[in-house]
Amino acid sequence: MNPESILALVQDEVKKAAVTNTSYTFSPPSRSIFSPENLDPIVKVLVPVTAPVRMILPRVEGFGQAATWNKITSRLDPEASGTGTSVGFNDASQPNQTTQSVAFVSAAYKNLGRDVEIGRQALASNRGGNIEDLRAKQENIKTIEVLLGEEDTILNGDSTVDSTLFNGLAKTLTTNSGTAGYLTASGIGSFAQTLFTNGADMPTHLVASARQVRALADDLQGSGSIQRIVVDDQGAGVGGVHVAKIVNPVTGNLIDIVTSRYSQSWAYLLTVTSPGGENWIEMEDLEPLSIYDVPDQNHAIISRVYETTVLKVIGEPFQYKVGSLSLT
Repeated sequence: MNPESILALVQDEVKKAAVTNTSYTFSPPSRSIFSPENLDPIVKVLVPVTAPVRMILPRVEGFGQAATWNKITSRLDPEASGTGTSVGFNDASQPNQTTQSVAFVSAAYKNLGRDVEIGRQALASNRGGNIEDLRAKQENIKTIEVLLGEEDTILNGDSTVDSTLFNGLAKTLTTNSGTAGYLTASGIGSFAQTLFTNGADMPTHLVASARQVRALADDLQGSGSIQRIVVDDQGAGVGGVHVAKIVNPVTGNLIDIVTSRYSQSWAYLLTVTSPGGENWIEMEDLEPLSIYDVPDQNHAIISRVYETTVLKVIGEPFQYKVGSLSLT
């Protein structure tokens, strides 16, 4: 072990000695053992399957006590249903102001997390073994738990019901909504047309439950749009289909289908980013998904997997939610 590593260990122990466990305060207060380890390497492996909605949302760095942004609340074109003002103006004059189409929004960051606690009995029973292997396994499980919790919150979070959560898509999206029993290709085309009228050029993702994704596959197979059985050169047949994308009949772009276990009776046609790369929906992280050691007085090892984040819907009129969908 090199001198730098030894010094770091000594400094860490000194900081831990300054903890008052009964109140989790520090004396002197300038000392802290909270040195979070970023869990991005683990997240990149787990997220694609565990939390697919979380995966599609861009993430930006946050600052301060709350996220603030200008949310588009109406169409931006000069039509009567948009800004209702001309973009032309006379020389030596000023253009028309259209602040009514943008609202300043503030949303507090929310802490999401789980604790990993390895108690005295677990430590004793693992005597002679590698405690870090046991700890890493438990931390991995809790990381998955936090990812699933965030996935659920992104869709169903409601701060009026639970003040510790941020508002999810079901709560936030209000401009465009409709109802259906089962998703169909024609219905998705109708939703896409509404979004196009509202100024969204190309919806990027359709988030729906497993039952609704299956219903969409059945609809396309029944209409003959996709082939049910593929036969290879040796005559072996492969049956069944998984619909990964669907064509937007309005603009011709491909919409990625995301199957979510938490969408419940809702489906969402989202424009996550514009064709120019601007984020219309994103997560703002004050602290990314990380892990740190928590002081304890009960002869246990405690780690906290946590993140501090909030959902930002910037282009709200560019999103569509569908309710009353069948779950059976």
